[in-house]
Amino acid sequence: MADKPVVLFIDDDSFMLKALLRAALRLRPDWQYFLCEDAQHWPSALPAGVVPDLVISDFLMPDINGDMVLSQVMAVYPQSVRVLMTGDTTEEVVSSVSVQAHFVLSKPFSEHDLLDLCSCIDRLRMLHVPEGLRRKLGTGENLPVLPAVIRQLRQALTAAEPDFSQIVDLIAHEPVIAARLMQLANSAFLGYSRSTHSLSEALMRLGLRLVEAIVTLMAVEQSVGSQQQGSEHRQLSERAFRLAGTVRQLAQAASLSAEQQDLLYVSALLSALGPLSKLQLLACGGPAVPASINGIASDSVMTVYLLTLWGYPAELCELELAMCSQGQTPDPADLRPFILFIARQYQLHCSRDYLLQMAKLVAHPDLQQALKQLPPLNGHNAG
Repeated sequence: MADKPVVLFIDDDSFMLKALLRAALRLRPDWQYFLCEDAQHWPSALPAGVVPDLVISDFLMPDINGDMVLSQVMAVYPQSVRVLMTGDTTEEVVSSVSVQAHFVLSKPFSEHDLLDLCSCIDRLRMLHVPEGLRRKLGTGENLPVLPAVIRQLRQALTAAEPDFSQIVDLIAHEPVIAARLMQLANSAFLGYSRSTHSLSEALMRLGLRLVEAIVTLMAVEQSVGSQQQGSEHRQLSERAFRLAGTVRQLAQAASLSAEQQDLLYVSALLSALGPLSKLQLLACGGPAVPASINGIASDSVMTVYLLTLWGYPAELCELELAMCSQGQTPDPADLRPFILFIARQYQLHCSRDYLLQMAKLVAHPDLQQALKQLPPLNGHNAG
């Protein structure tokens, strides 16, 4: 990996290329930039031996469109982050390029969009994923793509006036996912005394942040399950839901705000993305991923890698890394990673004595009590 990130801009419009370069230099003046007006010969824009961290291509160009360019980039530099810029951000276009492009940006671009991309590159580089593994992860279907239903949900939510009925309709077309959302909306952890049979009401109860996380996990689980035999993918998904339930219980006991409770619930759910992506990699004939990468559990590294590529906020990635870094118990004074860590240890059937020991470390009396009262799991957690 080069000392400084390398960016390649591809567009037949020289004015657009110059505008992109000016904006990028304002944001990251020390990065290396290369410009290409001739999309058919884009490899010649890069000096020999230079591998781009980020490739941004226009969609509609003479002779060859951007989706084809990014397919070529994926074949030559699968480790690069690929971005398509287009004035047509309709559902058909966005969904059709889900493999070729990690991100789709609307034209004209905004400096905020570029800043998000730069931050994405910074965060990916900080993971120090070995280049051989990054090349495997960036090739074809070796890694789950952001589910089309999530792309559609995000598009609906970014409208000037989001149409809630459209969001309900999108979910209704995914019956298995809709059923799980209904189940969660009627479960005890939300505290509603009246059950609902309305999908619309269920979505309002859960909130769109939780809905997006639940749909993401279930859509990825279904995608991975279609490529392999057995039920391990379902077990990983169910384990994540159980973990999220424990996290919610402990976060409520700690009197965290509703927003922070949701953040931890989402973090717990999406922690399954790493293990699921490793299953898919193996199903596609990829290499086994080592247990740890730079002292961090590879499940967590893979989760953060996916979350970053899919545009999830840095806060979620930081929580996952803070919870698992070097295998140490997080500082009990920092309740969010501590709760995630303890809930995971509980789901892994830690001993009763361990839970009591952890309870002594926290200052919050209700959280102490909640840790002491966690019931044994299938006869485990005793002694």
